[in-house]
Amino acid sequence: MSDKKKKEEITSFQILGLNFPFDKTELINLTLKVWLAMAILLIVGIVFFGYEMTNADLPMGPFAGILIAYLIYILKE
Repeated sequence: MSDKKKKEEITSFQILGLNFPFDKTELINLTLKVWLAMAILLIVGIVFFGYEMTNADLPMGPFAGILIAYLIYILKE
């Protein structure tokens, strides 16, 4: 893939004046992998360690997964 085409695929969003660039397909791929890893860890925790889910696990789990995926994306660059 050429650099010109790769630059066209990079999008960004802005929060509080800070610009956060990302490649949409790569970030979605990383997010799905992180969500899968989190689900496996949750199942292992429930089955083997007796973990009980709290009210914050379901709504904040996917949000945390997106943040972890973006962190991995930044560290890969």
